[in-house]
Amino acid sequence: MSLPAFDLQAKSLHSIDQAGMAYFYVAGGTLPSSLSAFFSSCPVILVFGKSRGNALAENLQKAGAEQVILLPSFPPEGLKVHAADYLVDSLKASGFEGENSFSPLRLPEDAMSFARGFLGNLGLKEGERVLAIHPGSGSPAKNWSPENFARVADGVSERAKVLLISGPATDGVEEVRRALKKADSFVADNLPLIQLAAVLKLSTAYLGNDSGITHLAAALGVPTVAIFGPTDPAIWGPRGPGVRLLYDRSSCSPCSSEARSVCSRQCLERIDPDRVIELLSPFFG
Repeated sequence: MSLPAFDLQAKSLHSIDQAGMAYFYVAGGTLPSSLSAFFSSCPVILVFGKSRGNALAENLQKAGAEQVILLPSFPPEGLKVHAADYLVDSLKASGFEGENSFSPLRLPEDAMSFARGFLGNLGLKEGERVLAIHPGSGSPAKNWSPENFARVADGVSERAKVLLISGPATDGVEEVRRALKKADSFVADNLPLIQLAAVLKLSTAYLGNDSGITHLAAALGVPTVAIFGPTDPAIWGPRGPGVRLLYDRSSCSPCSSEARSVCSRQCLERIDPDRVIELLSPFFG
């Protein structure tokens, strides 16, 4: 079961890529009877989306769903409100009750057992201090330089082991390793999300850019330092009791995705690695 499904204690998990689902995204199409029967048993269906959400919502109603609520995935451009608050307010406007409070993600014991074994196989002792670093993100324009990440890793190397998080996309891990002068680094390469979450959970602290992995670390309750540059942490910043945001606003930041392609990156490069080390130091004694 996926990480969010386990945390939410979902009764079952169904893939949106399963056979027949494509018909629900086409207006006026013929809907598969088996999926129609399944959706008709749902008292409420929430649809988060934009461009093709209307066709999906209409087809779910056509299939017999009692109530279908279409919600936007993100705040509209120009509205300065945190994405989480916007989604919660959207749910409240649709009649749902609740508050936007923090509760760390829960993980299954088999994932935690994997993480203990994984770190042990790397030579890390139980209870040893670990700084997890993910130097990538969904866009290279949001990434602090590998040299800066290496300076931080070297700066804490006498107090913690350094674990670099790598995935299927180009993420700067090898560049960070080449720039290291003191720190011995270990790599967690392309782990399934729920196993990576467990490895992060056992880490002492985490450092990363504006990325999904940074949000994951924060949602697990891991002390997190997040580097922001062209994106606005007031809207996209991770939340949690141990989160520290570093954002050096410049005249052009935050900026559009188009502007980032020709950006000088001064908003990122003005963030001093020594400042990051200072924020991380309390977690390593």
